[in-house]
Amino acid sequence: MRLPDLRRFLLGLMGPQIDSDFAGQLSSDGWRKLNEIAAQHRLQPHLHARVTRGEIALDVPGAIRDSWQVAHRRNALRTLSQRRSLAQVHDILSDAGIACVALKGACLAWNHYPAAAERPMRDIDVLIPPDRILEALALLSEHGLRQESASARTPEEALEHDKHLPPMVDADGTRFELHMRLWEKDSSIDWWMPAPEDQAILARAEPPQAEDPVLSPCAEDMLVHLIIHASFSNRLNGGPLLLADIEYLLSKHSIVWPAFWERSRAGRWERGAALVLALVDRWRQPGLLEASQCSLMTESDILDAAPDLLLQDLNQRKTIGLVAGFAAAFETGGVKNGGRKFLARLLGAGRGRHAPEQSDTVENGYGRWLSSRLGESLTAWTDPDVRRIAAKTRALGTWLSDGDGSRP
Repeated sequence: MRLPDLRRFLLGLMGPQIDSDFAGQLSSDGWRKLNEIAAQHRLQPHLHARVTRGEIALDVPGAIRDSWQVAHRRNALRTLSQRRSLAQVHDILSDAGIACVALKGACLAWNHYPAAAERPMRDIDVLIPPDRILEALALLSEHGLRQESASARTPEEALEHDKHLPPMVDADGTRFELHMRLWEKDSSIDWWMPAPEDQAILARAEPPQAEDPVLSPCAEDMLVHLIIHASFSNRLNGGPLLLADIEYLLSKHSIVWPAFWERSRAGRWERGAALVLALVDRWRQPGLLEASQCSLMTESDILDAAPDLLLQDLNQRKTIGLVAGFAAAFETGGVKNGGRKFLARLLGAGRGRHAPEQSDTVENGYGRWLSSRLGESLTAWTDPDVRRIAAKTRALGTWLSDGDGSRP
């Protein structure tokens, strides 16, 4: 069974486009491969819930259903631990007068999904005012959180260049990213990014529910962040939970669409918004495009690429980015500058050189990372799936940039 077909079928299980004919032709090996993709992209708990609610009317093999149920149960326990960890971090920072705004899943799981168990989180993202974030880092370190691993920059350097500080882990194993920015600066990524809105979004943050002390972005700001993160930051490589995130967000909040689209045009991210809402309309919530009053059509080739982009192999994601960036680097920088830029990305540009205080294996860590990076890149470069998805990533980037004013 071809990977593109499996991805398209799996994405269909997330909404109304369930292909029962394809399911009838799927072998046990096909179901096993599909389940591997679902596990990698954290879809199993949500798929279990959809089966339980009767939203997937298919004869899913028993072993596959059981694995979805197990994943749901495990994530239910994990979200309890994560919620406790978030509350502790919030209280530590709040006692010091430091704002702490929960982003994406850290708000959506408990306040918008039917059950938090359906929304796995690899980590908890919180937005903190940049002028207090180093203080927040010190406070959390005093309370037992530690930097997870060696990082490309020191916290002070990250504050100037990056979206978040080096990830931290608490005693329960919950991973935190302390964000000073909602999305990347132009200078820290290979393409144009919308202008920052962090201060305004921080100022508008509010409790998602009256009894919840942890602030989150207001509904429109949450939608804007999800859209820019998925389209401009990640080129759709963050997985299809995005589609459920947006449907559940919009199910509880009304957006003033004319003002939203005016904001998107002013910020030059209208194409990203049109793309993401079109994908939610196609794969999750039919009628959303009309309801949102979207007037910008997304090219069919871009929409058709979504299953491959959203469900790409996460182990190959960085290599796909390298391959996609290869042509861009040479197109924009010429042979000399493009080659230098590409080589810097390949070699990690200082990755792993700054470790937490208790680590004494910084250079060894970088050496292991570089050896792994080169080996994985050389192997993956020959993979037709990598090259095909890289081409689609490149096409998406070109389409997005045609609407941001960065191209001649």
